[in-house]
Amino acid sequence: MESILYGVSVGPGEYELLTLKAVRIIKECDIIAVPRTKEGKTLALDIASGIVDFKDKEIVYLDFLMTKDKEKLKESHEKISLKVMEYLSRGHNVAMLNLGDVSIYSTFSYIAEIVESHGHNVEMIPGVPSFCAVAAKLKTSLTEMDKPVHIIPAGHNGIDESLQLSGSKILMKSGKAIPSVKDKLKNYGLYEKSALVSNCGLKDEIICDNLDNANDNIGYFTTIIVKG
Repeated sequence: MESILYGVSVGPGEYELLTLKAVRIIKECDIIAVPRTKEGKTLALDIASGIVDFKDKEIVYLDFLMTKDKEKLKESHEKISLKVMEYLSRGHNVAMLNLGDVSIYSTFSYIAEIVESHGHNVEMIPGVPSFCAVAAKLKTSLTEMDKPVHIIPAGHNGIDESLQLSGSKILMKSGKAIPSVKDKLKNYGLYEKSALVSNCGLKDEIICDNLDNANDNIGYFTTIIVKG
C-alpha cells in the first residue's frame, strides 16, 4: 500500500474542535509534519497536543518563509516538499498539521501540489474554519437566506471593491491591516455592522463586538465579520 501525505485540519485554536477523523489520522501516522515560525512557534502542534499524545512520533518541522517574493516562496515550498517526500518514499504516512481548515488559505496546498506532481498520494482532512468559530464566539450567523457571503484577505489590493459586494464579508488575517480596514469600513458605512475576534480559541483570545474597542496592534490571526 502506497504512503500518503495527509493535510490535517486542527481548527482555529480549541483542541476540542478537531474532528474525530483528524484525531484518528494523527494517531495513525508516525511522522507528523509541523509548520514552524521563525520564532520557533508551532501553534498547530500546540493545539493538537491537547488531545493527541505525540511522545512516540517523529516531529518534522517545516520552516515556511513569510515573504511575498514569489521565487523565494517557490524555492521554500520545493525544499519543504522534498523533505516530506523523503519520508513518503520510505513508506511512511505523513500527517501535516494545518490551522483552521486545510482548504482555506493553507500552506498545505502548495506542498500538496508539488508532492502530487511527483506521484505521491495526498488526502485532505477537513476541519472547522476560523471564521465559523469566530461567528460562534460572536453569537451571529454569517449570512441569511438568499444573501451571499464573501471570504476576503484583509490586506489584498482589491479590498475597496470587495467591501462594496452585497452580503456579509469575512475579512481574514486582518491584524496588520486593522487601521486601514477601520477607515475603509467607515467610508462605506460598514463600521457599525462589524465585529471581530483575534486569536479565536486561544488563551489570549480577544472578542470585540465594537471595533472601537479593537487595538490597532491586535494580533495577526484576527477575523472581522461585516454583516451585509
